[in-house]
Amino acid sequence: MSEQGPRYPRTPHLPNSPGVTADDLRGDWADFAPRSDAFVATLKMDGENTTLHRRGMYARSPDGRSRPWQDRMRALAAGVCPDIPEGWLVCGENLTVPHSIRYSRPVPPFAVFSIWEADTCLSWDDTREWAELLDLPTVPVIYRGHRPTLDGLHQAFEEYTDTEHDEGYVIRDAGSFEREDFAHRVAKWVRSGHVRTDDAWPARSA
Repeated sequence: MSEQGPRYPRTPHLPNSPGVTADDLRGDWADFAPRSDAFVATLKMDGENTTLHRRGMYARSPDGRSRPWQDRMRALAAGVCPDIPEGWLVCGENLTVPHSIRYSRPVPPFAVFSIWEADTCLSWDDTREWAELLDLPTVPVIYRGHRPTLDGLHQAFEEYTDTEHDEGYVIRDAGSFEREDFAHRVAKWVRSGHVRTDDAWPARSA
C-alpha cells in the first residue's frame, strides 16, 4: 500500500449492466448488501477517477504518473487537500477535461462519490456532510430508499436523465462499510456502447 493510500477498488457490474466486458467484475444482486435496507444510487459521471488526500492527489492509482491534463485538477486540489484529515481519502470524478462524454449541461470540475477514513468508507450522509465542509459537490443522487429491484433502479435512472448520453449509475449501501466488503456494497450499471478511452483521451477531446 502506498503511503498516500490504496488504489481505488474495482466496482463490479450489476447483472443487468449491458456495458460489461470479459475483463470486468460481475456482481451477484442476491449477495449485494443482504443485511442492509438503505441504498443510494448516483449518476455515474464520465471523468477520471481521482483521489484527494492531505498531501495531494492521484488518479486511480497512487503509483500513476502525473499528466499534463491534470493541471486544473491539481490547482483545485491545492486549495482543498490541506483541509482533509490525516489518513482520509476523498474520491471522485475529475471533470475538468472531457472524457468520453461532452456534457451539454454544466458540470462541476470535481464531484465526490466516496470518502474514506483509513479503510472505512463513510456513510452517504457523512460523505455529503464532509464534502460540504470541503466545499465540494457530490455526484447527483437518482435514487435513495429501501432495497430497489433492478427494474425499479433502472427506471429511476431513465426518469432522471438522458440514457442515450449519460454513462450509467452506481448503487451503494447507504451506510458505512469496510474496504474488504466493497465488492458487496457498491455496484454499477454502464450503458452499452459507452466509449472506453485510453491514455490518449485528453488529446482527442481537446
